[in-house]
Amino acid sequence: MRKQREYTPSGCLREGLTQSRMRLACAVSLAMLWSGCGGGETTRQVLQRYGPQFNERRQQFKNIAGSLPAPGGVQDASPVNLSPRPVYDEKHHSSNNTEIVMYDQLIDPDIRSEGHNRLDLILSGNLLTAMQWTGPKNPMSSEGLDRRSNPDLEQELKQALGEQYLVVLRPVKFVAPVATDENTFTPGTADIEGYIVNLPDQKVVGSFRYTAQSSARVEYSSRKGDTSAARQSQLEEFAYSSLYEDARKKLKPLLEQTTGGTFAID
Repeated sequence: MRKQREYTPSGCLREGLTQSRMRLACAVSLAMLWSGCGGGETTRQVLQRYGPQFNERRQQFKNIAGSLPAPGGVQDASPVNLSPRPVYDEKHHSSNNTEIVMYDQLIDPDIRSEGHNRLDLILSGNLLTAMQWTGPKNPMSSEGLDRRSNPDLEQELKQALGEQYLVVLRPVKFVAPVATDENTFTPGTADIEGYIVNLPDQKVVGSFRYTAQSSARVEYSSRKGDTSAARQSQLEEFAYSSLYEDARKKLKPLLEQTTGGTFAID
């Protein structure tokens, strides 16, 4: 038997980390699917061949991180007229010319969240995925790497290398929601700066800033027999997801207003 619980403040479906794990699992599964479909090289050989180019991207990311203004420097939106216009579709990456990453992924593309220790809107695409696949912490299995590669893999790598723009999201302040018991929590908030970077010359061409908050009223489900601690943990997870969803929802119009581009973010 499941009980519906509603508290103020509280949270929504724990989509953040769930979606992160699902996206990584799908990416690895897709690469393994590619690797079993024929072709002259193994997946490992293709990734090794492209490794030097994505290592350059890793260094480029670090250079960009070091060149950004100090946190809190963005006060108002700084629109820019770009040509070509940025194109980003969260679900269909093949036509994207824009990548969206969190600031800490510039420094460490392989970083993973541990609980709610960092904010990740989980919007990165082929570029960051390719950097992970060609890097020292490739999540693919040895079996998958040593199967024959599908040509689609190489097309994805080429698309990633051809991206024109990088959107960097840096939380100036991030306070995760904290459940104090199974009925209440301390709300969370995020003050986020965004930078639009032209990748070929690594220059910041536009910026914006906004805030996101966790929901004031949220429902969550629990099962009969759940302990009080389990319900408290569930409440906190849902509360974090409401903050994550608010940050993503507000981002799309800001990106389009700042860049004149097209952004499909669910």
